[in-house]
Amino acid sequence: MKKSLFLVLTLCFLCNVQGNASVTSEQLTEPEYVINNGYSEATAEEVLKVKNRAAGKPVEPLYDKSYSGFTRFCRNIFGYIDPSQDTDERLHHNIHQSANWKDL
Repeated sequence: MKKSLFLVLTLCFLCNVQGNASVTSEQLTEPEYVINNGYSEATAEEVLKVKNRAAGKPVEPLYDKSYSGFTRFCRNIFGYIDPSQDTDERLHHNIHQSANWKDL
């Protein structure tokens, strides 16, 4: 009885161990896949940006963001006050090895 139970449990374990991934690592980093799995568009854009920089491809925005004139004015004012604010210029600029005033 113990041997047969052990054999059945071993077979069940071996059948479950051989799970092959149906999604490749290339597909995991696609923006559509990232968004469909509950992440935001900003996260999908960051994933695409990092992936393109690692591959040496040009970095372009994933989504065009349009703001009204008043919103752009307020974002620029707060950008001067708080230089750590995330802007499109910071997200999509070329990285240089030497420090520059635009890196603030």
